[in-house]
Amino acid sequence: MENFYRGPAILLTGAAEVPVDAALYTETTGPGTAWSGTIRPEGSQPLWVELEGDSARLRLADGRVGRITILGSGFGTVQVNGEGPLPANPA
Repeated sequence: MENFYRGPAILLTGAAEVPVDAALYTETTGPGTAWSGTIRPEGSQPLWVELEGDSARLRLADGRVGRITILGSGFGTVQVNGEGPLPANPA
C-alpha cells in the first residue's frame, strides 16, 4: 500500500459534492492510521467557511472513500486530517 495520494477527489459534505485536487500522506498503515494533507477546489469554487471543523468524506477517482476533518476553509488550499486507512493508490 502506498503512503501518498495526489490526484482528483470529490469532497462529500451534506448534499454538496465539490471536485477537489487532493494531496494526502501517512507515515503508518493499519486500521488505527491517522493521515493528513490538503485539498484544493478545482477552478474558482470556494470551500465554504462554515465547513471549518466539520467532518466530511473524501471520495477518490476510483471510488475509495475516507472520512476527514476540515481544519480550515475558504479560497485556495485547505488542511484536512483523516481517520482510518489512507485511501491511497492500489498496490
